[in-house]
Amino acid sequence: MNKFVLAALITTVAAAPFAAFAADTAKPAESAPVAAPATPSTPAATPEVKKEEVKTVAGELKDGTKIETTGDKVEVIGKDGKKSPAPDGEHTLKDGSKITTKGGMIVKK
Repeated sequence: MNKFVLAALITTVAAAPFAAFAADTAKPAESAPVAAPATPSTPAATPEVKKEEVKTVAGELKDGTKIETTGDKVEVIGKDGKKSPAPDGEHTLKDGSKITTKGGMIVKK
């Protein structure tokens, strides 16, 4: 009978440190933040939006007035370098082509 008591005692003593450790790990971590699961990015899920590159082009009217176009926006550059919207009407460029503007925007090329 002493062998059984001794075996039970050894088992209890040997398992005690591990039981305490197991009890500590069973507790949820209170200070550690829970990260949201990462969502995989799939190219099919998000359609690509192609942006047109808008270029600014400097130009000159037939009468020598300097202009600058950005997309459909047209600005007149004064002698002092100040920009203002192109006046409404038809304008002839230095190369002979014509544009029509209204509110500083090209309405007809």
